[in-house]
Amino acid sequence: MQIVSIDLFIVPKESEEEFLGQSHVIQGFIRTITGFVEGFSYEKINGDSEYNFMTTAVWESEAAFQNAGREIGAEFQRRGFNPQPLFERLRVKRIRSEYKRTSY
Repeated sequence: MQIVSIDLFIVPKESEEEFLGQSHVIQGFIRTITGFVEGFSYEKINGDSEYNFMTTAVWESEAAFQNAGREIGAEFQRRGFNPQPLFERLRVKRIRSEYKRTSY
């Protein structure tokens, strides 16, 4: 069973450029992790939601998803990167959820 991680973000207009730059760096690393299936970034162009960005990452299994969390944490530690202070400075709000994925 595949696992999908979905992050919803509220990013103020003045923070978008830096947020997107950091996101692309992180996503570049995520793509290299064993078990990664696919990922997408979305920017809202219309609608009522206050969330204006969304990212998805699909993992081939629960084990791959758990391993990815460890690898991402280790990479952040290696780089000395902590996303929470960045989000606070940029005034970004995030909601993260995981889902199991099946076709229909």
